[in-house]
Amino acid sequence: MKINNQSGYILFINLILITLIALFIPLLLQQQRLNFRILNNRAAAAQNKEAVESALQYQLYYLQNENLLLEDKIILGGKLEIAIKGEEDDNYIYLKAELIGDPIYRSEMKIEKESLQVINKKIYRSE
Repeated sequence: MKINNQSGYILFINLILITLIALFIPLLLQQQRLNFRILNNRAAAAQNKEAVESALQYQLYYLQNENLLLEDKIILGGKLEIAIKGEEDDNYIYLKAELIGDPIYRSEMKIEKESLQVINKKIYRSE
């Protein structure tokens, strides 16, 4: 196959390839930024959830070992502030932990009073 009088053919193909590459590079960069933000948000959400669960376990420890219901604030790492509270009625003890900040994580545990067995445990997240 012989090409005659098509001296700009290769330049035209290179121009099209460079244009396509220039169009896709910003899309790839934007996708990487979004993935980075999503991963950071998931890591922060997991950290907040674990902090609230740990506060519940802290309360449960004091209830089982020292028979105390706590009402206090815990500051973790200088960043996370968690309010903990214990309440009781005739049959059950209710332990609550709430992450103060945005978003708010709240966790509650219902414990049978006589045997100190955990009956129900819930974690809420509000936006």
